[in-house]
Amino acid sequence: MGEFVGIDPRGADQLIQQMATGKNVLASTRHGLETAIAEADEAWTGQQGVTPMHRSWAFFDETQRDLKWRMDTLKQMVPTSGNGLMSVIFTFGSENEAARQGKADAAPIAEALRKHEIENSVESWRKVTAATAAMKGKLNDPAYAAAVLSALGPEKFRALFMHWMKNRGPAMDKGLSPNAIKEGRETLGPLAEAYANAERAGRLGEEWQGPFMKATQPGVLTAIVAMSKPSTKLLNQVALKVLGRPLTADLPTSENWNLNVLVEAYDADPQALQTLLAQNKEVAGWLLHPQRVRMSGISGFEGKVAGVLDKALKLGAGVDSVREQAWVNIIRGMGAKDSPWIGGGWGTFHDSPISETLAKNVGPYLDQLARGQVKRDSPDLTAVHPTSSLWDSVHPDEASRFMGGLMQDKDAAQALMKASHDYAQSLDIGRFRPFGDEAVQAEYTNRASLAGGAANLMLSGSTYAEWSDDEYADWLATVALLPISWLSNKYWPIQDATVATARDAGLDEAKDGLKGMITDYLDKQTPGTAGGVADQMANRLGDWVNESLDAHGEKPLTREQREEVRMSFRGRLSNALKKALEQRGG
Repeated sequence: MGEFVGIDPRGADQLIQQMATGKNVLASTRHGLETAIAEADEAWTGQQGVTPMHRSWAFFDETQRDLKWRMDTLKQMVPTSGNGLMSVIFTFGSENEAARQGKADAAPIAEALRKHEIENSVESWRKVTAATAAMKGKLNDPAYAAAVLSALGPEKFRALFMHWMKNRGPAMDKGLSPNAIKEGRETLGPLAEAYANAERAGRLGEEWQGPFMKATQPGVLTAIVAMSKPSTKLLNQVALKVLGRPLTADLPTSENWNLNVLVEAYDADPQALQTLLAQNKEVAGWLLHPQRVRMSGISGFEGKVAGVLDKALKLGAGVDSVREQAWVNIIRGMGAKDSPWIGGGWGTFHDSPISETLAKNVGPYLDQLARGQVKRDSPDLTAVHPTSSLWDSVHPDEASRFMGGLMQDKDAAQALMKASHDYAQSLDIGRFRPFGDEAVQAEYTNRASLAGGAANLMLSGSTYAEWSDDEYADWLATVALLPISWLSNKYWPIQDATVATARDAGLDEAKDGLKGMITDYLDKQTPGTAGGVADQMANRLGDWVNESLDAHGEKPLTREQREEVRMSFRGRLSNALKKALEQRGG
């Protein structure tokens, strides 16, 4: 025992692959060569026949296995192995030695468990934990860990955890508290580490895969996760087991420590959560269901979920394509037709750190969501503003409901407004006059459609926000002005402070006028329908742009051009405004 090993991980991985290729070449030629030698019989003039070839294959196989074992062990001991020589002290001199010792160490654990199941005493359990303690110091070798598990088998392995947890209330169903987990590391921790290490190295047999997960209680699985360093695969398998349970199985009668274990594990490995959200379309709805996040019984749990979501979903986290798929699944899950985040018996999600986190990080994807709105409202521009097949799967109504769910939190709503404003500014539409040559006018129209799409998204979402009429009227007027407020600033970057102030005052006046229209409608002080008020608002926006053009010395618009601007705003915003007002005022 105690062999010093130095390995260049990159070179070793390359050599393992080359030896695998050599084995394949020999395997593919062996049958033909053996047949030819047999047919030649005495006419064969070579030396030793096929024996050297068999020996070559065996050499490749044995050497590859030994090198793979060394690499598996090295990766357990130095998880962040990079380039260059990595040196460690190996506990065992060979894979076979490690496997023999693992089998030997499993025997006293199994025997102690057998006696405990008969005696069921404190002393008999102490003997069990003493037997498991003998594994310490050897678990970094995955061949050893796999041999222990293979000798015990899934049933005895599971039984060890169940005996330990049986007098701990609903632990097998709801999981263990942090204090209990801390205690468990000193007793069954080595078994949890053995499972995680063998799984990470791909050395668990089939009986430890699906069947074990299906038959093992959630609390046992989360205990294994909490007492070890699980791979992404193992962590996500356990998460699916826990989160896929019916909500009724997690009624808030006691703390749901299973959820706490998962969130803490994902906090240490946020990319694993990103992968889970991307790979399974149901997970977002399971994890973010209000009953789970708000009735877990764990102090500050909603904030913990928000924190790990931020790590997994912020721009630059993980892999771009995986993160994007995760966002699509979240938007579709929270924006589903029967979304519990909107309406229902859970109340308004004000002061929700989850809403605020999602609102803060969704900004980079507003362009795709705006394109979805344009595709629905201006199908002739679809070729100009194509969406990927991934974002095509998000229905505009799902996007609206998702935004609406977030907007129930006022801080989240303000974050979305800022993101929409920043997106509109990024279009830089001010470089293009509404009426110029065909190319310039086309650019104006295309950018205006995207700005209108973003505004429509905000308007549609706002119908689900539970605000006072005054707050709602202020929000609606601000959103309705989005497509022109930044157009004015970008197209007319006025240097003269007095004139600029007059321009800004004009915007404020326009907003006050729109807010007054909305407030009158909501207060039933006007006989107008929602459609009529929306038309008035669209007309007022068009008039404001025309007045602003005149005030800043631009070439006057013809009567026909003025009408076209009015109709452009009607087409961009009128339907969304009408729906928003009907929803609010109905």
